[in-house]
Amino acid sequence: MRFLTALALLTAALLLVGCVSAPGVNAPLATGEPAATAASVAPLPTRPPLPTATDLPAATPLPTLAALPAATLSPAATELPAATPLPTATPLPPATALPTVVPLPPTTPRPTMAPLPAATALPPPTPTPDLALPLVTIGPFTWPVELALTWEQQAQGLSGRAELAAGAGMLFVWNQESRRSFWMPDMNFPLDMVWLNGDCAVTHITHNAPPQAPGQSQADLPRYTVDQVQYVLEINAGEAARHGIQVGDPARFQGRIAGEYGC
Repeated sequence: MRFLTALALLTAALLLVGCVSAPGVNAPLATGEPAATAASVAPLPTRPPLPTATDLPAATPLPTLAALPAATLSPAATELPAATPLPTATPLPPATALPTVVPLPPTTPRPTMAPLPAATALPPPTPTPDLALPLVTIGPFTWPVELALTWEQQAQGLSGRAELAAGAGMLFVWNQESRRSFWMPDMNFPLDMVWLNGDCAVTHITHNAPPQAPGQSQADLPRYTVDQVQYVLEINAGEAARHGIQVGDPARFQGRIAGEYGC
């Protein structure tokens, strides 16, 4: 490669020198000048011979590549130990069959509960009675009473009064049993009448006897008549039912009249 490059450079240099040293070989003659004679023409210089290929310097030999070291073989792989076989799995015992589910008997419907009866309102507690007053007790309740012992007191009764105090009453007393009649002239409020025989037992109850209406004549007033009566207790309308008085209940006289009149 270096040889070819040097040869090409040398050839180009010689061609350049030749062109410069012979400028007038082919140029035309100038007009008006005498032609040159053969004697006067100078001889052409002799060209030096081209160098031969042997004159070129010998090419520098390329360096010899050093031999690669022989590949070192990897050591032989150590033989792996034989795999230990896995232990044989113990088979599971067969599954125990579940017991057959016995169906439950059909549910017996519960009997329908009968509704509870409405609670009966208890009567209000009896206040501590004043033993200085005449008292009448029937069942759980005790009434302080006014006494109607004479014919005039019994004829007047509760007529003409504006009201009777709640829980109070009037007791009519006779010496023996007889047929008795009551009515409501000149009354301003209704009454319950509790009729007692000679044994001090309730024989009849008149509930809510109305007062005389405005414009109503006494001849039109109703009469309330009961046989075998020795005592009559008049109280405000509704109290007999409120305190649960019933036919056959015994009556007791207490307070100032305890032990009197046979009860």
